[in-house]
Amino acid sequence: MKKIYLCAMALSVGSFAIAQSNQQKTFSDAKLEIYNPAKDVGVKSNNIINKAAGDTIWSEDFTGGIPVGWTTGGADGANWVINAAAISATFTNTGAIASTSGGNHMLFFGETITPIADRDAYFQTAAIALTGQSDVSVVFQQKFRLCCASAAALNLVVSTDPTFATNVQTFDARGGVAINAMSADPFVKHINISAIAGGVTGNIYLRFHWASGASHYFWMVDDIAVIETPLMDLVASNAYYGSAQGEVPYTRIPVAQNQPINFSIEVVNQGAATQTGTIMTANINGGTAFAGTSTPVALAPAATDSLFPTTSFTPPTTLGIPYNTSLELSSNTGHTDFLPSDNTMSFPPFEISQYIYAADDFGPLQDFGTTNTIGNGGGPRPAPSTSVEFEAGNYFDVVSTQPLYAIDVVVGNSTTGTNPINIVGATIDAVLYGFDANGDFVELDRSNFYTVTNSDLRNLVKLELPNTPTVTAGEFYFVAVHALNPFFYGTSGSSPGNGTRSGATSLIFYPTMANPNTGEAFFTTSTPMVRMNFDPGSSVNELSNNTTFSVFPNPSNGIFNISLDAKSTEVVNLTVTNIVGQTVLTNRVTVSGQTKETISLADFDKGIYFLTIDNNNEKQTVKLIVE
Repeated sequence: MKKIYLCAMALSVGSFAIAQSNQQKTFSDAKLEIYNPAKDVGVKSNNIINKAAGDTIWSEDFTGGIPVGWTTGGADGANWVINAAAISATFTNTGAIASTSGGNHMLFFGETITPIADRDAYFQTAAIALTGQSDVSVVFQQKFRLCCASAAALNLVVSTDPTFATNVQTFDARGGVAINAMSADPFVKHINISAIAGGVTGNIYLRFHWASGASHYFWMVDDIAVIETPLMDLVASNAYYGSAQGEVPYTRIPVAQNQPINFSIEVVNQGAATQTGTIMTANINGGTAFAGTSTPVALAPAATDSLFPTTSFTPPTTLGIPYNTSLELSSNTGHTDFLPSDNTMSFPPFEISQYIYAADDFGPLQDFGTTNTIGNGGGPRPAPSTSVEFEAGNYFDVVSTQPLYAIDVVVGNSTTGTNPINIVGATIDAVLYGFDANGDFVELDRSNFYTVTNSDLRNLVKLELPNTPTVTAGEFYFVAVHALNPFFYGTSGSSPGNGTRSGATSLIFYPTMANPNTGEAFFTTSTPMVRMNFDPGSSVNELSNNTTFSVFPNPSNGIFNISLDAKSTEVVNLTVTNIVGQTVLTNRVTVSGQTKETISLADFDKGIYFLTIDNNNEKQTVKLIVE
């Protein structure tokens, strides 16, 4: 199988170079704006800094405002401010960090310039005195969201030189949080800085640096402490599960496409002692479905390793069992972990389905904002986009050759607010892509055009593939929704981005995948609800030369959607009978163009039923299965 390596740019609204500056300003020079100095959000229960895991050498919670001697720097350093309130802008609407101390925190808000561009800014502490401690760490609480380059960085920079010209070391503060994803609130970060600060008798200085490459959203920092490093702190990041063939995570896997599932995690030892017997355990459904462990390793302080279970998990073919997965770190040293909360990473459940292949979480649609941004469900981008037309969807790897009947698309919602967009009446279709020898997109089949109705908003639309293409074992495919005018597709869950093990798996290109505009081929971590549908019962049935219909999903939990399409208006009768011929439901529908009718058998017993559609001249009967 040919592995597809993605080179799509990060999801963005424009990325511009910005000159860096080494000019340093004091906070008084910067004329800090105090957003809400009187706001008291209360003391939170997540009392991390006061834990007795390591003696505190120095700490700051900003209760008294900015400490004397602190400075800002970088091209946008003056934008670091004291804040205590919620923040809101075009792309951001979030509350203040839920830190232990509450109240004041440091804030860098990336959306203070127009047009949005890459930013570069840091704040720096005054001197912090050490007395020769051999093992030194920094622990702090943060909340952030970053956009848009995959290399966008939040760094903790440490030096013994107040000018940071010599003896400098940079540490990652982002901790594997995906680009465009919101961090935990608060996201507690512990960093072992002994490599530069251990044994120092004198001063060190800390910089919290929003590095160039991150264009917008925000970073909040609070409750910073320098501590003597605890003996044990294993930290997990970049947790992964995915198909053995394509290394792609799916939430619905059709029986015919079932394959082994692999897991991995990265671990760093932020503690002061070597952690022997360090392992990762992959637990599915609490270990009852699967409990796979990695080969034990010894991790020296500040050492990093990638851990993989020695066995993979192949799900049983039983339908509808949710598999909840957590990856957990441990060692056999007997020490108590400083922050056990960052030893475990979990995933949304996945399951085996009859016909549906999906990457999205099958959860509620993510709410749509008041602006027409692709971050809020997909759709027309603000300037500098040159195109409203776009295609968006997901990669799928195929392990069994079979015909593909349809592409399912969950429609989003019309937006409201100052610039509302009504997507009712939007024209969409769906497309199946394969790849040529160079990895370029090749169109294999495309549905007929479909006009979005009011009843489609926040609902699933099934777009039939007229040629019923066959997808081939060992190959990658991409399925996408294509919109010709303003349209929002549903999103649910988070997709991997560039730099992850699988690479980016969800894309949005303007105007098409095969022929995108320069600079308008993006990946997105908000998973489009665009799915493969292998259900042979989803194919279009012809009632007459005037009317066609399809029924989906089938089987279902009792809710069936009937999509009717008539060239001219006519009335059809719907009749549902059980297996012994008794009528259990009747309905009469006027069909004019594209019409969708929903029937419910949820209150009836599971089993087989028959739906007859009759236009008084011809009739068609299809089998319904209630599971």
